[in-house]
Formats: sequence, structure tokens, C-alpha cells
Amino acid sequence: MIKKCDAKCGADCDANLSHLWLRNNIFYYRVELPRKNNKRRYKRISLRTSNFYEAREILRQMTTDIKELFDRIRFLYNGLIFEIANSYPTGGGMGYGMMTIFQIQRRLSKHNKPKNIKELMDLSFRAEQINPIGLNQEDKDLLKEVVAMRPLLQKFIDTLDPISSLELSILSSSNSQPPSVSKRSIKEVLDAMLLKANNCKAEETRKNNNITDILKAVDLSLEDDYSCFHNVETLDKITKYISSLTNVKGDTRRRYLRYIKELAICGSNIDPDNYKANVTANLPNLDKTKKSEKTQHKPYSKEQLLEIFDPKHNYFKENPDAFWACMIALFTGARANSAITLQYDDVFQQDGIDCIQFIENHNIKQLKNEASERIVPIHKQLLELGFVDYVRNRQKKLQAKGSEFIFPRCQTSSGKYNNKYTVRHIIGFFIKIGVKSKSKDGYNFHSFRKNISMAMQDAHIPASYINDTIGWEGKTTMEQSYSNHTLQQISEQLNKFSYDYLVPHFEKWRDILKKIKIS
Repeated sequence: MIKKCDAKCGADCDANLSHLWLRNNIFYYRVELPRKNNKRRYKRISLRTSNFYEAREILRQMTTDIKELFDRIRFLYNGLIFEIANSYPTGGGMGYGMMTIFQIQRRLSKHNKPKNIKELMDLSFRAEQINPIGLNQEDKDLLKEVVAMRPLLQKFIDTLDPISSLELSILSSSNSQPPSVSKRSIKEVLDAMLLKANNCKAEETRKNNNITDILKAVDLSLEDDYSCFHNVETLDKITKYISSLTNVKGDTRRRYLRYIKELAICGSNIDPDNYKANVTANLPNLDKTKKSEKTQHKPYSKEQLLEIFDPKHNYFKENPDAFWACMIALFTGARANSAITLQYDDVFQQDGIDCIQFIENHNIKQLKNEASERIVPIHKQLLELGFVDYVRNRQKKLQAKGSEFIFPRCQTSSGKYNNKYTVRHIIGFFIKIGVKSKSKDGYNFHSFRKNISMAMQDAHIPASYINDTIGWEGKTTMEQSYSNHTLQQISEQLNKFSYDYLVPHFEKWRDILKKIKIS
């Protein structure tokens, strides 16, 4: 989001042409470009600071320096002394009675001070390095005239001071090159990228390791200058390397390329004058992993579910939150994040029906799409297990606010989403009891979502009700248009299916859960 500076910048700039703007925590100096197709256009010049007062001072100094520079150029230019060099005919014939047209050439008089000529040359090179977008038309015209006069200035210096001529020639050559790129290592930019991304520790480590390995493959290291990475040739080389990883799935290659693009864009945000964003323009869009090559999610079989919820195991007795998370997924089709990040206010009664609400109202709650935001009536088997009573008793005993999480382990100590809770903690239990292997066999927390989908289909529940319950976007126009069912209708359809074979286990769990102390 871009925000216009609320305070007056005090830089004595034209309020209609320039502003301080804040974007990605960096202040920019905004100037207006000439209109195109009658549309207003703007250019933002980075001030490389997130501090408003520092940005204001930089802007004031920048505009002051430019004004002083062009005032000095104007003074030196207006002080030049010229004399007529010669005149020669340009046409009209040489005969008697015919007018001859003469063109007058001028040159710099020897009465000019050499130091002023040198200074004017020097300042003209400096002025050329200034972004023309920030100049008014008068300064642009002045600079154009001085640049056009350089041959005369150079000729004057060559005639009077050959040594100074050589010095100015070198100066001209060096100043005509692009400004030198500020020195910063790849590691500096990478650290800034990781800090801004604010990822969990695992994702941060994954990014760092992946980028390090990719750079190593193209003979770069984190200690190298960032400019060695931020150029079209290197990015093209990196892209070819990533594309050549045929033993890596398409989605992984896309992730690698996304990391590289993120690193390139971060450098542009830090220093847009030296590191241009357009270096990423030619990065390709790699193909996604084909569905046939992906490990498909599989529903747990009847035998697997019986083993998972067998009261002989102590895991759920010691971790009742994990038990309820699995139950929520089994009866609502909630994804892992939605199941374990429920707040007390997400369990409520509406129209006399106990419901669970899935909504993205906290920074760690992540829904896949709009259809994922939904209210689902609580299945009668989940009610009989005592889920609502467990939530209310827990909230009362802990004197918890409605905005607090029912399962505190959904957050890390730093307040980030604890994705390891389901991936390692719960799934680790499934591996231990043998219902899942350590390899990617398709069995995971998402499998519960497959189970309820198949159970509802086997009960011949219409697709639109399944979509409303699980949070799917309808495949057809009819499914999308006629899915606005009432809670009473959804509840009636939802209760048409049940996990009858789990009832003996559920009866035992009802008694076990009542004896477990809330902590």
C-alpha cells in the first residue's frame, strides 16, 4: 500500500508536482511526469529511509543542492564572453547583383577565465547525472544548451591549457558512465528479504538454504557483491539451472524461482536507483507439477480410522486438543490451519443450531479461498462426544476471552502459526501406530477432508451441500448459484451420514474426555 505523506514536507517543493510518499516502509520523492493519453503519470525516487524526518531533510537538501547547482551553471553560462570567429557564404550564387548569405560562427573569447570554463564543464557533467524527471523545464533547456556548447568549451581548454584539457577529458569519460553501484553483499539483501517476509523459522531456514545452494550452482556465494547477482545474465543463468532440475517437481522449481525473484525485487526496493526492477521481466513462468505426478491425498480407510481413534493409545488422552482437532477435520472437512486456529467466538449458536465458524480474522488464520469462509452446523456425533461442552467449560475455567484460541498450541512462543503441531506432532503419532509411513504416501491431516467428502457422497447428499460444508467452490454454475442453503437445511443434510463403525470408540472417548482435567 502506498500512503501519501500526511505532514508537510517543508522542502519548498511545488505541492502539485512532488510529494513524500511511503511505500514498503521506504520514503519516496514523487514527481509528476508529462501526461500520456490525458492520464496523469508519476515517478517515485527512493530516499532510502523509513524515517520521516530523515526523509524530509534528504528531500530538502536534495532540492536545495539542485537549485544551487543550476543557479551556478546559469551564472557561469550567462558570464561567457563570445567573439566572431569567421564568416563564409552558404549559397545564393557569386554573381554581380546577387545577394550572398553569410553564416556567422562564434567562439569563446580569450578573456574568459579558464577556471570558470572548467567549472562549467564539470557542473554540466554533474547535472547530467540528475534524474531529469525532477527538473523544471527552464533547467532542462539550460542544461541542453550547455551540453551543446561543450565542443566550444573543450576547444577553449585545448587552446589555453592542454594539461587541463586531458584532465577534463578523463572527467567527461568517467561522468558519462552510469553512477557506481553502492557496495552491498548478497547476504545483506537476503537478510533484509527474510526480515521483511516475517516467515516462520522453518520457512526462513528453507529460503536461506535453497538460495545459497542455487547461488553456489552458478558460482556465487552470499559474500559476493549483490551486483554480481542482480543482472539479466546471472538471472538467466540461474533460471536455466533451475529449469534443468528434472529430478525436482515443477512446484518445487517454481518455488525456487519465486525465492530468486523475491531476492531480486528486495534489492530494487532497497536501492531502486542502482538495482532496477526490470531485471526480473524475462524470468519465465515454470510449469506446475502435473496432477499425475503429485502425491494425491488419500482418505483413511475404515481400519485406519479405527486404529487412530482406538482408546488403547495414550496419545489423545495426553493431548485432548489433538483429538478435538482431528474430530473437527473429520466432521467439517477443515484444513489443518482452520481446525487448530479456532477461537472461542468461532463456536456459537445461530438459529438454535450449534455451529463452527471458519473465518480469516487473525494473522495466523489462513483460508485458501472465499469458499473456505463458512459456517458449518456441528454434526450430531460431534455434539454427542461433548465438543461444545468441552469448549464452554474450558473457556469458563480459564476465564478466556472470545478472541483467544481454543487450542493454544496453534501459536509459537513468538506468536506465529505453529505448522509443526499437525505436521510433526499429530502426524508423528500416526506414523508411530503404523497408519502412515514416513514417506509421502498420501496420508496426512488433509485425509480427514477426503473422508467426510466420501462419506457425504456415499450418503447421496447433493454436491451443493457438500460444497457448503467442506468449503469447496462449485465446479458448475448450478453448484455455485444454488449453494446458499440455510443452516437448518445444511444441518439436516449433514446428519444423513455418520461414522457408525467408530461409535464404540466414541462411547469410550466420551467417558475418558470427561475425566481429563482442563489445563
